[in-house]
Amino acid sequence: MGRILIVALFIVSSISLFAQKPVSHQDMKWDLKPEYSDEFNSGTLNSSKWNTDVRDWGTWSWEPENAYTSETDLIIRMQQKEHTRKVAGADKKFYFTSGIAQISDEITYGYFETRIKASEKGQGTCPAFWIYSVGQPDPTEEGGVKYCEIDVIEIFQIPNNYQRLEMNLHTRILENGVLTWKRPGQGDTELCHNSWDAPWDPRDEYHTYGVLNRPDSIFWYVDGVQRGAKKNHYWHLPMHVTVSMGLRTPYEKYIDGVRTVMPFPESSPEPGFPTEMFCDYVRVWEAPPQIIVDRETYTSNEFPVTKPFIFDLYYDAGTGHLVSAESWGGVKVTLVEKNAEGVIQKQWAATDANTVGMQAGQAKVEFDISNLVPSDELTEGHYYEIIPVFRTTKDDSDVYLDEPLKEIKIVKQDVGIDDEFLPTLKLYPNPASTSITIEGFEGLAGSLSIFDTRGSVHYKNEVSPMSEQYTLTIASLIDGVYFLSFESDRGHKVLKFIKCSTINS
Repeated sequence: MGRILIVALFIVSSISLFAQKPVSHQDMKWDLKPEYSDEFNSGTLNSSKWNTDVRDWGTWSWEPENAYTSETDLIIRMQQKEHTRKVAGADKKFYFTSGIAQISDEITYGYFETRIKASEKGQGTCPAFWIYSVGQPDPTEEGGVKYCEIDVIEIFQIPNNYQRLEMNLHTRILENGVLTWKRPGQGDTELCHNSWDAPWDPRDEYHTYGVLNRPDSIFWYVDGVQRGAKKNHYWHLPMHVTVSMGLRTPYEKYIDGVRTVMPFPESSPEPGFPTEMFCDYVRVWEAPPQIIVDRETYTSNEFPVTKPFIFDLYYDAGTGHLVSAESWGGVKVTLVEKNAEGVIQKQWAATDANTVGMQAGQAKVEFDISNLVPSDELTEGHYYEIIPVFRTTKDDSDVYLDEPLKEIKIVKQDVGIDDEFLPTLKLYPNPASTSITIEGFEGLAGSLSIFDTRGSVHYKNEVSPMSEQYTLTIASLIDGVYFLSFESDRGHKVLKFIKCSTINS
């Protein structure tokens, strides 16, 4: 019985682990990568997964004794300990050692998340969760990448600002034939630097820190809220997932651009050492290809033929993959009328071509439904359905919604608007070239706006009271189809017009 209970508890624990999702993206589907993840609940660190004997670097001396686990956490310790290392062939004194734990296997794209409580010492220590490349060959082509590093979080704990959270990028590329560092502290702020001052002290309690690395972009999150974003220009190398605590000011300083250790001999012990940071878990996920729609928005509302039907969705081509231009030209959305047997009778399509070459993001399309038959007037059994699709470079497969988005309700007018109170509006000339006149307001106050077929607003003005006629200059609009909207407390009216520069207004 006891053995059965132990097995059952293990299964429940495993299900709980694999059911976890990133704090910031609960509505998406995710595949946890167990080979890069750890809950640190076994009481020992898995040495076949984690390397704690990583080569020392700069002022940082990593010692395996400083990385260990409790029953619930990975613990990284920093202690004051005078020692000597070879630097450029000569013995050099150092005064602190720390710990590092690094996943031995490499990975490039995905969602990387941890939950950390910073070291009580604060100043001079830098708890960090990061991914970086090791041992890559020298590039031979201009712009080629030798090294890349993504700091998911560095808790700098600089003097007088313990709340500063750094989320930076580092790379080394071949520029003008020379291997050149690109770093936030060396004039590459726009390319590399993100920081955020938290309203809390990271030493007081645990917080989650995550980064989403995609082929097109990089996004940073703290407690599930996005706190930084950059285009992904160079961070495409295989990297190691790493937890560490590095030395910072005042125990090291940059002098003439070189990270330099400051002397703190053991004969004058520095208060606060040894000190520890605590890491509750490390989790890494990959996203399968998917389309996400706020279904309730489209199944619980009515869409009047007097307005453009705007449909938006979130797409993801799958971790490390992109939306292909093949077959659909991006994310394609089709509004269809089906019969009772589900056979398409009519269809209208729109495509968001801006999604091509992107891994994920928001897509938006717009339909002119002014000529569609309202749902309650369709032939019995007929209904409207939305079908979004795109092709992913992952296996060159097509991605659809998991479940059909049926019963889109198209109606004659906005709910609650009574035709008898709507002003009789007229537009002329239509088509128009430089100006257009609206008449029939009957002195009503209201809001007047012009928007295009993608929903972008080109004119908006609150006018009160309206005169019988109102003339608008439209010379700055590019040629195409537009909608003029008038809203008042007595009703709402949308009129379509065409801007054409080759005719006389």
